[in-house]
Amino acid sequence: MTHHNIWRITPIITIAIVILLLVPVPAGAQPERVQVLFMHHSTGEGVIWQGGVREAFTALGYDFWDHGYNEEGLVDPTGNYLGVNWNVPGDNTDPDGWFNIFNQPVTDPPSNTFSHMLAYDVVIFKSCFPSSNIDSDAMFQEYQRYFLSMRDVMDQHPDTLFIPFTTPPLVPNETSTENAARARRWAEYLTSDEYLAGHPNIQVFDFFSHLADENGFLRAEYRSDEWDSHPNEIANRAVGPVLVTFVDQAVREFEPGMAPPPGEVPLPAEPVEQPEVETGGEDITGYQAYQASDLFDGFESVESADWWWDYINDGVTAFDCGLDQPGYSGDHALRLAFDLSPEGGAGCGVDFAPDPAWAEAAGFSFYWRADQPDLVMRVGLAVEDPARPYADSGEATPFEVELISADSGWQHVTILWDDLVKPEWVGDTGIDAFDPASVVWVVFDVGYWERPQVGSIWIDDLQLLPVE
Repeated sequence: MTHHNIWRITPIITIAIVILLLVPVPAGAQPERVQVLFMHHSTGEGVIWQGGVREAFTALGYDFWDHGYNEEGLVDPTGNYLGVNWNVPGDNTDPDGWFNIFNQPVTDPPSNTFSHMLAYDVVIFKSCFPSSNIDSDAMFQEYQRYFLSMRDVMDQHPDTLFIPFTTPPLVPNETSTENAARARRWAEYLTSDEYLAGHPNIQVFDFFSHLADENGFLRAEYRSDEWDSHPNEIANRAVGPVLVTFVDQAVREFEPGMAPPPGEVPLPAEPVEQPEVETGGEDITGYQAYQASDLFDGFESVESADWWWDYINDGVTAFDCGLDQPGYSGDHALRLAFDLSPEGGAGCGVDFAPDPAWAEAAGFSFYWRADQPDLVMRVGLAVEDPARPYADSGEATPFEVELISADSGWQHVTILWDDLVKPEWVGDTGIDAFDPASVVWVVFDVGYWERPQVGSIWIDDLQLLPVE
């Protein structure tokens, strides 16, 4: 099992802009500049730099920001790479990646990709060309499901203008005639009234149609060669001005649900790197042993989000773990959002130092709720072998209990130490008896082998139980 610290102390970008493009400006007053963000990878970068996009937006009075791969991160309106990123999960901007991002909890201050995106007036986002290789009708329907779910999320933020791209086409050597036809049909769907009608804060830029030939392939004059689907400079020069005009017109026609207050966008602070936790070897690099008592803080400390790692097994379409509002008794709870096939599994956990005080308790309790019934969650606690400390070996034996969500509302759960069972898949390895004083991590795991699991679970107010 590999543990990944999915929370970083990221730059706080606050924004408050009034869109005044259509409002009369008093004499001597200057309208606030609209803040535009473009989330992209290499194809988007080509349009920006070769298509003159940044310069064109600046000339029209916009502040244009963009964010590429995590390695490149955020670029400011002057074209300066700031050396910070928003930890885009897995650097994945395919449709399933966007589904994952749009289902992240919104936090203040921002602690994930989606929360940072919402700091801008206009959010442009795209997938790269491999997403155009739609190899079945089932895959097409899966794209629809992702974008319908994302549309529901965008509806919840009527002050933000969202501009998704259709996917860029592929060269013939990288796809098939049937798959290219599905990519065209996908572009037609996203730009149709079926998807857009009644959703005034969503405008789709048809990147595909500007680049594709009559067969749905990247046009010959827009290819660098017959194996590279990145649009060439000729394509980028042609599309760049069209994109800027499209966005400008969309902004002028957009009526936000409630205009944000005026303000400025400060430059991001320097990033604070958090070590990743690696397990299963002879050493755990960056292992952080939090006090066990710190686990039970009710998730009211924003810093507690930095402690939690996640893991994803096969069969996972989307998974996110982080703080969300509101909690059971306070402002925050831990939220797991997931889309899993029957073979899929994922979890969110935290490492800490063994605490002898746990042996003086009878067990622990917490509150949880789900957005639908019959979601399966396992609560696992791992015990280290005294002869092989977890901090050195990365090995510990899990014990768990399985829960099934109720119809609605917060449910109180009490787990006694005797309720925890060593799962069958562990076999004869590890420790046989559960020892609460030797627990080194706690995990909340979702997934069920008999059926898909799609939904969200919230957890709050963990407490140790005194011995009666």
